[in-house]
Amino acid sequence: MTVDACHAAGRAVGFLRSVAERQYDRTWTPDFLSENPDAQGFTVFHRGALVLVYAAAPERDPNRWVFRMACAPGADVPDVHGAMTWANIRNRLTDTGRYYCVVKPDQSAGHVVFALDVWSQLLDDVSTPQAQPARDLLQSSLAVCVHNALADFRDLVAYLPARPLAPTEIDAWTLYSTTRQ
Repeated sequence: MTVDACHAAGRAVGFLRSVAERQYDRTWTPDFLSENPDAQGFTVFHRGALVLVYAAAPERDPNRWVFRMACAPGADVPDVHGAMTWANIRNRLTDTGRYYCVVKPDQSAGHVVFALDVWSQLLDDVSTPQAQPARDLLQSSLAVCVHNALADFRDLVAYLPARPLAPTEIDAWTLYSTTRQ
């Protein structure tokens, strides 16, 4: 990530983290993010919902960065085909973000993931007075992810066995590793 992109990403992450600390039960920075110079972010855990918020630069273009919020409506779903079908149905019902199923390497199960990206061009400097629309976009995007993590888990487990993600380093890593570009 270039220095300018890193500063812009840091301002966006810092702003949204300050909001999250006031509104949600728990926020923290996972070790893998604090040790990664090419990514910045934090994790939110609220009433059983785990959401990862991070900014990272794609390897192919370090001048751009992606601001992503991700949650998993269900992990370790043994019916991979059913999980993919559920995610496809949800994609037809949503106009923000996308659902997908990440299959474990041994094909034994999948994780249903929801990811929402906010384009970095909208977030060049969220600290300026004229950036209120960008701050509103970040806050509402985080609220969507927290809501989806809670509501979608209840919906998913009505059809398929799954486990919710826990507020642990390994489950935060699961979200990161299944959503990074």
